[in-house]
Amino acid sequence: MFTALPDTDLFLPGCYRDRRFSPAEGTWKDKKTLTELCGPVLEWCTPCPFRAQCIRQVQPHPKRFDGVCGGRLWLDGQVIATASGADDADLPLPGKPRITCGTTAGAAGHQSRGEQQCPACAALIAAEAERAIAEVSVAA
Repeated sequence: MFTALPDTDLFLPGCYRDRRFSPAEGTWKDKKTLTELCGPVLEWCTPCPFRAQCIRQVQPHPKRFDGVCGGRLWLDGQVIATASGADDADLPLPGKPRITCGTTAGAAGHQSRGEQQCPACAALIAAEAERAIAEVSVAA
């Protein structure tokens, strides 16, 4: 699936230079068209054991990447779809804590930057999920 380039730590996945994973500018015009072009190959990333390495190598967020990388569909460096089975542990760790960490805005910020959730934001998301389950149980 991946082959190492001699004397480097760069890897070439089987999807390397496959235009279905990263269509050229001008072949799509908006989120819908990019999703139609790349969506069918997104699930190819599900069994790939190198999703995290792919994200580290391509750096989709800082490079404002458009296409499939690491089990996610990216548009302008933002995740717009995720393959089933892709784990947030594949994503880069967040940088230094921000003022908004531990808030809904902070959790959304990690998502928009294509990062793992920091512990404060992960705890908030877990608490919100538990609260939503409790509200459904009470309403039923």
